[in-house]
Amino acid sequence: KTETKTIFCTNAAFYFPFPQQGKGIMRSLSRRNPIAGRGYDLAYQAFGPVACNAYTLVCNVTNQAAIVDPSTYDSSEFSVLRDSLEGKEVEHILLTHGHADHVAGVADAAKQWPNAKIYLHPLEEENYRMAPAHGKNFGMELPKLPSPTDEIVDGSILKIGESIQLKCLHTPGHAPGHIVFADDQTNEGDVIVGGDLLFRGSVGRTDFFNSSTEDLLASLRRLYEELDDESIVLSGHTTPTYLNKERDSNPFVVHALSSPEEWYEEAKERHEWK
Repeated sequence: KTETKTIFCTNAAFYFPFPQQGKGIMRSLSRRNPIAGRGYDLAYQAFGPVACNAYTLVCNVTNQAAIVDPSTYDSSEFSVLRDSLEGKEVEHILLTHGHADHVAGVADAAKQWPNAKIYLHPLEEENYRMAPAHGKNFGMELPKLPSPTDEIVDGSILKIGESIQLKCLHTPGHAPGHIVFADDQTNEGDVIVGGDLLFRGSVGRTDFFNSSTEDLLASLRRLYEELDDESIVLSGHTTPTYLNKERDSNPFVVHALSSPEEWYEEAKERHEWK
């Protein structure tokens, strides 16, 4: 068996409790390359005590919408998300993983849009169930969370309206059932809603009881093996970045990409990645 040596700190995520600016509106990313011209609006805002990004995707043709990681923590924050989706048909609540900061607003979202389906990878059921307790570590008091309605697994394809199609990639490490949502429908760079896998200059922390640094490094490698180098990465924390920017500047990415091919092939087999 080929082994790699992990040489970086496993507690690397940007979890900053800091004052946030401009929380009154969702911030549009629709003019950013390679998002522009895809036929949908994409916006985000950081909510909650650890500034976790919530994303909305709205089909320009049908007004059907999806929310990724509703991280709103209180009624004033949720009103920003709700108002941005006024007149839209929210059909999907997509969860990259089950940690408290990413699911804080699920209960409010499910109440506001009762017909929306809640999607979660089955390996995240434990994290989702433990989210209220986990949230107390960050000073968060979460309400009882509604049960997920639908499972998402590696290779699942989700369609929202006529213009949005997201491929689901299983990317464990930060969390065992972590999912990345990727729009790879064009040849001009992909749109990656990446949760807590890859950040600008860093990665998601792996010091939780069910995290794995080894898996996270393999998941990073997977992004570069399967998605376009010009892809934009919309992370769970911090501002957007690009795969090609992180390739040479992010030490975690450099390590993952320089590890032996045999190591990556073993990871693919272990996780049954196709």
